[in-house]
Amino acid sequence: MPRVRLVNDDLEVEVEPGTTLSLVCFQSEAGLPFGCRAGTCGTCAMSVVEGQENLDPPGFVEADTLEVCGEDPGRRLACQVIVRDGDIAVEW
Repeated sequence: MPRVRLVNDDLEVEVEPGTTLSLVCFQSEAGLPFGCRAGTCGTCAMSVVEGQENLDPPGFVEADTLEVCGEDPGRRLACQVIVRDGDIAVEW
């Protein structure tokens, strides 16, 4: 099973493939802030520091919101990220 490392909270959580990162943060009581949970506000913008290849590419709505947030290629919205078959590490 994939593992998600939440750098800011010094947490590592094992998750089922297909789990959203927002659910991981909610269940582990991580400190990452959320707003709309629909990919439009950018509140949950974070950086994938390891395992970018283990995530689907951003969808249209996420890509539009990320364009406003800056050009960091590792930048994603936690409410839109789905953990696939490999480990990831994120920070915000």
